Amino acid sequence: MCGRISLRMSPVELQSAFDLFREPDWSPRYNLGPMQQALAVRLKPEGVRLAEPLQWGLVPGWVKDPKSGSQLVNARGETVASKPSFRDAFKRRRCLIPATGYYEWQVINSQTKQPWHIFRADGGVLACAGLWESWQAQDGSVLESCAIITTHPNDNLAEIHDRMPVILAEEHWSLWLDPELEEVTALTEFLVPCPDDWLEKTPVSSLVNSVRNESPECLTPVKLPRSLF
Repeated sequence: MCGRISLRMSPVELQSAFDLFREPDWSPRYNLGPMQQALAVRLKPEGVRLAEPLQWGLVPGWVKDPKSGSQLVNARGETVASKPSFRDAFKRRRCLIPATGYYEWQVINSQTKQPWHIFRADGGVLACAGLWESWQAQDGSVLESCAIITTHPNDNLAEIHDRMPVILAEEHWSLWLDPELEEVTALTEFLVPCPDDWLEKTPVSSLVNSVRNESPECLTPVKLPRSLF
């Protein structure tokens, strides 16, 4: 799965990287978790790209309780086109979730999990394939939310976890965001692991285990115990 990300870019850097109409309202984050505000890049009806904070935890428009979003942080690529919670958004409401890295926990034994920070080898931004939804309460207030689509890992990450986010190449961003593209077969072709050489990984400390810890120290590499490998 993908349940924790970092996004350390400034508004100016984000606007340039994603060709946004205007700078997003964003401050760098080092340990962003579910039910917090993640940045989502969407194509607006006017044909421009905007990046706006959405709740990370998708709430389908038809649910009665918006708290169900805590269950929908990720959408599995293998079932996203058919699962009721995601299938409509997959066809019509797709977005990019920018990240400068994400965290994953490798299970060592029943008591131990080793956190890793995974990031672009070239120092660039990760554009995770995402979905977004809009939920309206009885009082008329609106909650917008998102989820990250996951797939099986590439060979570089398989030893850490059995899932990874779908990371889109820049040449595919426009197609992914285009609401006119509703062909499921064409869309599912994007839902594959990125190439092995795109990403690097470093072990980090258990500081990232709590979302209350939000500082650059979350990214500091640590030495692995000799017993791990």
